[in-house]
Amino acid sequence: MEVPHDALISALMNNHAWYHIDTPLDYFRAILWCLANFTTAIAYFLIPNELRHWSKVLPFAASSLIGNLFIGFIMFCGLSHLTMLLIMQTAPWWAVLVIYVPMAVVSVATVIVIRRDRALILGVLQSVGRALKSGGS
Repeated sequence: MEVPHDALISALMNNHAWYHIDTPLDYFRAILWCLANFTTAIAYFLIPNELRHWSKVLPFAASSLIGNLFIGFIMFCGLSHLTMLLIMQTAPWWAVLVIYVPMAVVSVATVIVIRRDRALILGVLQSVGRALKSGGS
C-alpha cells in the first residue's frame, strides 16, 4: 500500500523553482542569498583578526594551540560560505533565506561587538591571566 504524500509539505520541501530565475522576485531571492553568504564569509574572515589580539593576553601556554584551532575553524567556516556563491544550495529558497539572512546579521553583529569591545575583552582576559598566575589568591 502506498503512503499518500501531503502536497503542501512536498511542495515546501521539494520546490526548487527559484533556481530558474524567471521573475524579479527570483532575482531578489538569489541576490539576497548570495549577499547573505558573502557578508557572512567576510565577517568570518574579520573575526580571527580580533582573536589574534586576545592571544597576547591569554594566561596559559595551551592557548596558542586552542586559539589557532579556533581561528582555523572560523576561517574554514568563512571559506565554506564564500564557496556557497559558486555552488548554490539545492534547498527550497524559503528555508535557505530563513537560515542564511539571520546568520549574516549575527555574523556582522559579532564582528562589530568584538571590535567595539576589544579593550574590555582584553582587560578581562588580562585579569583572568593574572589571577591564574597568582594561583587565585
